[in-house]
Amino acid sequence: MNITTRLFLSFILIAVLPLASIGFMGLAQMQTMSRQTVQESTAALQQLGEDAIRQKALDVARQVQLYLEAHPDLLADPAKMMADPELAAVAVQPVGATGYTAVYDASGVVYFHSNPALVGENMEILAEKLPAFWAIFSASLDGSTVGSYYDWNDPDGSTRQKYMQCVPVDAFPLRVAATTYIDEFYQPILSTQTQAALILERSRFQLLASLFVVAAAALGLAFWFSSAISRPIGAMVNGFRAVEQDAYDALKLDGVVERKDEFGWMARVFVQMANQVYTREQSLKEQVAYMRIEVDEAKRSIQVREITETEYFQELMKKVEELRHKRQKKAHG
Repeated sequence: MNITTRLFLSFILIAVLPLASIGFMGLAQMQTMSRQTVQESTAALQQLGEDAIRQKALDVARQVQLYLEAHPDLLADPAKMMADPELAAVAVQPVGATGYTAVYDASGVVYFHSNPALVGENMEILAEKLPAFWAIFSASLDGSTVGSYYDWNDPDGSTRQKYMQCVPVDAFPLRVAATTYIDEFYQPILSTQTQAALILERSRFQLLASLFVVAAAALGLAFWFSSAISRPIGAMVNGFRAVEQDAYDALKLDGVVERKDEFGWMARVFVQMANQVYTREQSLKEQVAYMRIEVDEAKRSIQVREITETEYFQELMKKVEELRHKRQKKAHG
C-alpha cells in the first residue's frame, strides 16, 4: 500500500467514520426515544381508559342503586324491572365510542344490555366461546369488583381487545359491567406514532443525505490532502531512485524545489547534494581514468625493462651491433 492510499484511508478514518458513527448513534437514539415515548404514552392512556371504564361502572351502579331505592317495587318482579324504560336508560349507557354498560344478577342473568337478544339470558352461554370474558364475568357474581382484558370477536372476523369492569350495586343483588375496546383510548397516540414515524423517516433521510454530502466533501478533501502530501514525497522518492541508479539526468524536482514549505527545502537540499555527488563522481572518474593511463604506461615501462635486462636480449643486441659494424665495413670497403 503506497503512501497516498495510506494517507487517504487515514483521512477517511479520522473524518468520515466518527461522523457516520455519531450520526447513526443519534438516529438510533431518536428511534429509541420515539419508541419509548409511544410506549409510555400508550401505557398512560391505557391506564386512563381503564380508570374511565371503572368510573363509568361505579357511576352506573350508583345510579341504578338510587333508582331502585326510589322504586323498591321493581325488586319483587324481575320482568317488570326489565321492562322499565327509565331504568333501562340508566342501566345501559355508552362507554367510549362503541362500549356500553349492562346490568345482571348474581346468577349471571342479564337484565339490561345493549343487545336485546341477550336480555334474560345467562351469560354462561359464552363460557366456552369466550373463556376470558366468562372468567371476569363469573368472578364478579359473588359481588367482587373485577376488571381485566379479554378478546372479542367482531362480526367481520377480526379480534380486538376489550376491557371490562364489573362492580356490585350496593344493597341489591345486581351487578354492573362496563366494557369497551381499550384501543379507543390510545387511538390518538397511534396517530401520533404514525406522525412520529414519518418525522423519524424524514430525519433519517435528511441525516443520510447530510452524511452523504459531508462524506463526499471529506473524500474530496482527503484525496486532495493525501495527493498534496504524497506528490512531493513521490517526487523525492523518484529522485532517490534516480541517484541510486546514477541517472542524474532523470532527476526532475522542478515542481517541488519552488515550494516554500519543508518539502521545497528538502528538495533544494537534495538537488544540491545530488549535484555535489555527481560532480565528485565525475571528478573521481576522471582521476581513475588518468591513473589508469599512468598505470598502463608504468606497466609497459616495466615490461620493456624486464625484456631489455635479460641476457638473451643483451646477447641479441650484441649480435645486432656486430651485424651493423659488418655492414658499415662493407659499405666503406
